[in-house]
Amino acid sequence: MQDITTGENIETLYRMIQIKGGKRIEKFRTTDIDRALHFHSWYVKRYREGLLLEILPKKKRYNWKDKSVDYIFE
Repeated sequence: MQDITTGENIETLYRMIQIKGGKRIEKFRTTDIDRALHFHSWYVKRYREGLLLEILPKKKRYNWKDKSVDYIFE
């Protein structure tokens, strides 16, 4: 995915989520959008119900106690 303001590529995590009975159930996660869309089409054909797609960008988190940098999907 590309950032709108800077134009650089941002690594993203794509998650397929099912909401059932008020609970979120994670079915699939990947960093490749083509695999996520292929899984969704397979899941719809097999179970005849859709899933939610969450797109989480990778963010840099600075830990001031250890003076280290972590990358997380948020």
